[in-house]
Amino acid sequence: MNNILIAIFFIITTSTYSQQFKSVEIGVDGLTCSMCTRTTELNIRKLNFVDSVIMDLSNTNGVITFKRGSEISLEKIAKAVSDAGFSLRYLKAEFHFDTLNLKKGLCFSYRNDQYKYVGNEDKTVTGNLKMLLIGKKFMNAKEYKKWAKSTSDACVPDKKTYYVSL
Repeated sequence: MNNILIAIFFIITTSTYSQQFKSVEIGVDGLTCSMCTRTTELNIRKLNFVDSVIMDLSNTNGVITFKRGSEISLEKIAKAVSDAGFSLRYLKAEFHFDTLNLKKGLCFSYRNDQYKYVGNEDKTVTGNLKMLLIGKKFMNAKEYKKWAKSTSDACVPDKKTYYVSL
């Protein structure tokens, strides 16, 4: 009986965490000194789903890792950077996929959010993959302008859709 309960617990915990965000890499425009970097880092660390933040002033970027099983808010990350007085150059979210066949225009769900693949490369992905988030909050204006036409159609009307590429 104990072996059955252990097996059920293992299956439940494994499936709960099999698909999830692992980390985010951010590029931050405007970082010019160690105080700028530190302020940005401290703002991000305040988010309850953040496990660690490593900022790199020389490359003006950082890596954010998450607490396992936490509800992640990509908007809150963008807002934390903005509240520190800076803007995102890019946001690349590392996501673990069980298996997904990516084709342009494909929509997939994770928790309560929709994600639409706007890249041009069709492929099957398994394991960890970094997705570039497309949107005004997640990249600079010049880069967003290149992608703007790809973000016109939502997956589900009246539901938040994130646009991603590889």
